[in-house]
Amino acid sequence: MDDVAVGDPFADDDKGAVHVISGQKVVPVPVPGLAAGDGFGWSVRLAKVNADACADLVVGAPFTDVRGSEDAGAAYVVYGGGAAPPRQFTAPEPQRDAHFGWSVAGKGDLVAIGAPYEDEARLADTGAVYVAKGEGRPRRISQESQEVPGNGEVGDQFGWALAFGAGNQLIVGVPYENDDGAGRQVGTGKIDSGSVVVLADALAPELSGVKLDSPTDADGDRYGYAVAYADGAGLAVSAPGPGYVQLLNPKLAPVRTVRQGGKQAFGFSLAASADGRLAVGAPYGGGVRVLSFRNPADERVLPAADDLAGYAVAFSGNKLYVGRPDAAPYGKVAVTGRNAEEPQDVQPAKGADFGMSLGG
Repeated sequence: MDDVAVGDPFADDDKGAVHVISGQKVVPVPVPGLAAGDGFGWSVRLAKVNADACADLVVGAPFTDVRGSEDAGAAYVVYGGGAAPPRQFTAPEPQRDAHFGWSVAGKGDLVAIGAPYEDEARLADTGAVYVAKGEGRPRRISQESQEVPGNGEVGDQFGWALAFGAGNQLIVGVPYENDDGAGRQVGTGKIDSGSVVVLADALAPELSGVKLDSPTDADGDRYGYAVAYADGAGLAVSAPGPGYVQLLNPKLAPVRTVRQGGKQAFGFSLAASADGRLAVGAPYGGGVRVLSFRNPADERVLPAADDLAGYAVAFSGNKLYVGRPDAAPYGKVAVTGRNAEEPQDVQPAKGADFGMSLGG
């Protein structure tokens, strides 16, 4: 089965919940010890953390209190096949309101966890990312780390969005960064123009990479709000402020920009498929567009809905999954085959905002 994980972070008194869609079944994922307000399921991703034959589930719970630090955040690995009890990850030095687990990414046994509200060296909300291989200890990376491109600044929120690229390449969205100019920019320059940092190898002893700034360099672009990578096809970066998605080839050269103006937040969510397709969510009335990295003429538009359709998107196998967290009664996920005309809705037995996050 090509499974997809679905997050519902406000279910069960805001403890949160996660289900797995497997075929036509919606299967709850039990994790003991959650507390009210944890937000379990804010982010979800399938990976193979322990490298056995079963997929594992990585789940962010960014409002978890950790050792007395309110909303420091946590992430969980739920092992497929019941190989071991769920494992909780936290930052080695938990910070109040850091929201560790806001974003997660997985590739094989590589896991990345974002903490975009983490402070560093008196820089509030500059953000950090933690990367772990298998069962190993997470490595902290920020824009203050040696050889990481860019400058850590107040409110950048490095780690807002995450994706793995080719090999051990890590792609980090920094949508609230002001354009750098020279030195640090705090409250100056182009406000929230955004950027993306691409690290060549997140496991290398000495980090290296490149920084991609907003191509329009405009206030409020929030370039880097969502990122997605398709092996052999390239990288997609969204800027939902003005409503565009930039496509880049595997060498990170811009290929084209797709636009959908208005107040629909085009690019609020992104997902890339193994065969080079890209789903772009515009949940405020714009629905979902499915593009091709390789063929600009290959495009499909799914019908818009008034229930935040496109808040989250994911591919699995030949199917596209679209989160509709405001659909009555508890949220729904629309499942569409590659050539199917009508989506099929799935929903849980109970919940709150099922479909707020999706991970294939």
